[in-house]
Amino acid sequence: MGADGELLPVTVSIDANAARDAGEAFHRAFPRQSAKRVFHITQACLLLAMLGGLGFALYRDAGLTLGVLHLVAFALFACAIAWRLYAAASLLPAMTRLAAPARWPTYTILCPLYREANVASDLIAALGRLDYPIHALDIKLLIEADDVDTLAAALAVAPPHIEILAIAPAAPRTKPKALNAGLARARGEYVVVYDAEDRPHPQQLRAALAAFADGGPHLACVQAPLSIDNGHASWISRQFAAEYAIQFREMLPLLSRLGLPLPLGGTSNHFRTETLKAIGGWDPYNVSEKERTFIE
Repeated sequence: MGADGELLPVTVSIDANAARDAGEAFHRAFPRQSAKRVFHITQACLLLAMLGGLGFALYRDAGLTLGVLHLVAFALFACAIAWRLYAAASLLPAMTRLAAPARWPTYTILCPLYREANVASDLIAALGRLDYPIHALDIKLLIEADDVDTLAAALAVAPPHIEILAIAPAAPRTKPKALNAGLARARGEYVVVYDAEDRPHPQQLRAALAAFADGGPHLACVQAPLSIDNGHASWISRQFAAEYAIQFREMLPLLSRLGLPLPLGGTSNHFRTETLKAIGGWDPYNVSEKERTFIE
């Protein structure tokens, strides 16, 4: 509570030991699955053998080798185009059922922010528009303790039911490390990840809850479709928006219906908390291009 009696957001400090555990626990538990070790000896040997074979083939007959490579590339691109056309032809309507349970399960929302003071207030406003009982929300803003500007911006506008986790600096400085720190304190039966620039649909949590109910107890994760909101800005942004629409409206639903492995987006993915903890959470060393800004 502030000096004049107003309620303030809860701020929790994650000490260096807890931060290091969030960064290294996955590697300790699953060393073969962790991206901390980039190459295993067998992978390096196989890569060197392939490069050596390609070099030898080019040396013996460069024309034939390049021709074969051209045909292989053409076949791969043709298969990719055919796969996308099949996905578009089998497009199903987006799920619209919304859950309205008698008992609302607690939903944890993890929001990692790093050097994003300029959008912190917009994110918090978007979270305030979620169509979900406020008493059943467990919202955590995950901020590096030395990112004083973002901490100050969040503290200035966050309502009292939002918890701000100030994470002590510890390697690796990545988004999944911050998510692990938040997951360790998650109180919800379900957990979702939102990035600082996200503006989730107000009814997304209810739609995800309905999807979990319809999918049964073996459904562990639901990926909400992502869309680009500035597709009109330029030719590049229109291509970007089209790529996202194809990926999240066509490709991922098709992979799901076929029971094939599918890549998740970096945000708006919903998990059963118990299952996510059982598999070790996130690998802090498995960092995509969009998450690279989290690294110093």
